[in-house]
Amino acid sequence: MNLIQNFNLIYLRNNEHYQFMTDVKTLIEAATSETLGITVQYAAFGDALGSLDSALRVEQGSNKSAEVYQLDKLRDTTWSAIRGRVNATVRSPVEAEEESARKLKRVISLYGNMRKMSYNEESAALTNLVGDLQNETYSPHVDLIGITTWVAMLKEQNEHFQTVLNQRNTELAGRLNADVRSTRLIIDPIYKQMVKRINATITLDMAAEGVETFVNELNEKIKYYQTQLAIRAGRNSKEEAVDEEV
Repeated sequence: MNLIQNFNLIYLRNNEHYQFMTDVKTLIEAATSETLGITVQYAAFGDALGSLDSALRVEQGSNKSAEVYQLDKLRDTTWSAIRGRVNATVRSPVEAEEESARKLKRVISLYGNMRKMSYNEESAALTNLVGDLQNETYSPHVDLIGITTWVAMLKEQNEHFQTVLNQRNTELAGRLNADVRSTRLIIDPIYKQMVKRINATITLDMAAEGVETFVNELNEKIKYYQTQLAIRAGRNSKEEAVDEEV
């Protein structure tokens, strides 16, 4: 019997993520949580999915939600570029560059993966990270490996994001307070717990009748979403290549 495939949920857009979780719920209901051995986890999953639905409805009701999403992607891209340059420079043949990169890598690693944080957590972390990179201790190292402009850009993007996010929150004043990203950080671990439990019963040859059908159908869903992500990634890569040529 096949195991449930690994699936990185981070790259799903909010509506895609919600639809995938809804698909999972439908499959579980067909197989029953008792058969799958995830009764406790499924109860928590249902609550989290309800919260996600409410958060999406609130966020979609704001005219600035799309702008917030794009600005968050923009600052994530700049942060990733800075981290990528630092990691690459650690292998520099120039000793001074290598030493500077190692010092900066330690600072960046203190703040973790920004893309896995809620909006407010990431905003605070980026503010502190930029503050570290621009202080008198680390700014010479930032300058040496050529990312001074990028760090300044990250600071500006993060501040702009916070301004627009505050405007969106003001727009939503009086409505249900919700954060889709924070809600995703709640439901994703529950999904992973369910997958882990089901896969464990398969590995131990303790899976009940009906589990195999559930796993096969879920894997087909996962395959579909992975294909969509791959198509989008390929399209984005082509667009970036065109931009570089221009």
